[in-house]
Amino acid sequence: MTCVEPQKATKQEMAAFHTDEYISFLESVTTKPIASDAAKLYMHNVFEDCPVFPGLYDFCRSSAGSSIGGAVALNCRDSVIAINWSGGLHHAMRSAASGFCYVNDIVLAILELLK
Repeated sequence: MTCVEPQKATKQEMAAFHTDEYISFLESVTTKPIASDAAKLYMHNVFEDCPVFPGLYDFCRSSAGSSIGGAVALNCRDSVIAINWSGGLHHAMRSAASGFCYVNDIVLAILELLK
């Protein structure tokens, strides 16, 4: 078994499924949302079971990048099995978080596998 440190997903890679507006929102959200951000937080379902936390955007990039990287390794036949222990965040929608999932790394990996 080989452990690989993945690259973080780029905005362009995440935009293969997610809207540009949602990705920009994730990048800009802070741990201290102000009242004017309430509408955007609600619109993107970032509250209750999808809270804002320090490093949220980097977490999203790491999780997505890990799954995309695994798919690339499979496509290139560098590996016959690829596991992303931080992945499987399949509840995220195109422009909203859901069920503790902010970025849908599963869809992003599938899109990579279809190449």
